[in-house]
Amino acid sequence: MSWLEPVLVIGGIALVGFGATWLFQRSLDKPGGRAGLGTGGNGLGMIENVFSPGRGDAREELERQKKVGAVLPSADDDPPRKNAEFDADGTLRSVTLHDPGDD
Repeated sequence: MSWLEPVLVIGGIALVGFGATWLFQRSLDKPGGRAGLGTGGNGLGMIENVFSPGRGDAREELERQKKVGAVLPSADDDPPRKNAEFDADGTLRSVTLHDPGDD
């Protein structure tokens, strides 16, 4: 019976460690799961920045560009639809649909 307790304790520790690792990996797969990890989220992220700084900078810039919002139209822009009629206050009144097969 003296060998059973250490085996159960070590097995329990291994099982808990495996479960924690599995849950952590599952949380990284969710949207935004890797956002706060920086270069440490990539196993070789710091090595990439040392030996290939341009590639590391390009990766960071691509991540920044993914988070940039869409450009909003200004008041001076043309109406978004040329086949639409708007009231004086800017509300849409009617839209003319054109079948491309009629050309």
